[in-house]
Amino acid sequence: MVNLKLKELLEKKKISRYRLQLLTNLNYPRINQLYKNTAKNISFEELDILTTTLNCSISDLIEKKNSK
Repeated sequence: MVNLKLKELLEKKKISRYRLQLLTNLNYPRINQLYKNTAKNISFEELDILTTTLNCSISDLIEKKNSK
């Protein structure tokens, strides 16, 4: 299973979801999906926007967990 660590990154950087929306121009419902890990997919464009805005690498944003 692949998970986004967006919630942890935002908490670490003290950025709210609303602030992220303003910085990225992604809509709030989409940010909320990514934040809550309910999104079914993520585009390369979204990954680029998020990693650029949060000044992080893709590996900081995505983790793979072993599913049992």
